[in-house]
Formats: sequence, structure tokens, C-alpha cells
Amino acid sequence: CCIGKGNMYVLRDVGGEEPYVGIANIVSGEVAEDIASYYANSEQVPTVCALGVLVDRDRTCACSGGALIQLLPFADPAVTEILEKNASSAPPITKMLAEKSLEEILAVYLEGIEYDVFDEIQNGYECNCSRERTDRALVSLGKKELTEIYESEEKTEMTCQFCGRKYSYTKQEIAKLIKEVKA
Repeated sequence: CCIGKGNMYVLRDVGGEEPYVGIANIVSGEVAEDIASYYANSEQVPTVCALGVLVDRDRTCACSGGALIQLLPFADPAVTEILEKNASSAPPITKMLAEKSLEEILAVYLEGIEYDVFDEIQNGYECNCSRERTDRALVSLGKKELTEIYESEEKTEMTCQFCGRKYSYTKQEIAKLIKEVKA
């Protein structure tokens, strides 16, 4: 695996029809640094980002995770300095993930800052792909390309790039989509 010069594409689901796509230059090749740079430069949000994966001796994932801390608008500039100091002196995130609770990790990054934990939520990724979205994607190819697919394939399959769910189409279903293409 190599990371070099180029662009980083940030896809975020902001609740609309399509995800928001942001583009930023890769500044270091370290994913957490590049994400923090994206937020600072593209969205003007000061961000501390630490990410890590601890690989076990048998090359399996022992633990993985990270911290993403962002300042609210109009935050006291002194808080920025404290966060930067805490982040630079924090142990590696993988070490903390293996040895500490999430509350203890939070305390490392927020040391010297008064805070209250007012809510806890379980997070996770839930893909919002659907047959209707893949239908629209196929229709957007246009009549010519859909006709080529119809003529050359007995069965067509699309795979969601986010969750890996597969959507299969028969020739008859492709023919129906061809009829939906606006000329």
C-alpha cells in the first residue's frame, strides 16, 4: 500500500439525495493528518484527528478507532492551544484504544478543558443504497449504453461502493429501464 501525492475525496451523507463530496490535496499521506487538514482548509473547522489500527501478531486487527474533535464556532482560542498541546503529547491512539476506556481517552484529549458528557450514542454505518438508486444510476447511463448492456449481458449486476450490497438485473429489467430513459 502506498500513499503519495494526489487528492483525497471526502464523501459525507448529509441527509440529501446524494452524498456531499469534498476534495482536498493529500498533505502528508497520514490519513488523520490529511482529514484534519481537509477540515481546517476546506470547511474552516479546527479539528484534531487521531486514527489507528493495532495489528496483532497473527496479522488480525486487535483494535482500531480514533478521535475526532472539532471546535464549535466562536470557541475561545485558548481551547485550541490546549487541544493542540494535548494531541501532540497524547500517547499513540492504538495504545490508548488497547489499554483505556473511551472516557479515559476523551480525558487525555480534553485535559485542562472543562467538559460534561451530556449524551452517549452508539454509532455505526448504515448504508442508504437501494434498488431505486441503482435504477437511477443505470438510467443515467443513457439509452445507447443501456442498450449495449442489454445486448451483451444476460444478467447485469451492480455493487454498492459503500456497503458491497449487490443488485442484479435481468435482460427484461434492463429493457424496462431503457424505456425510462428520457431522449
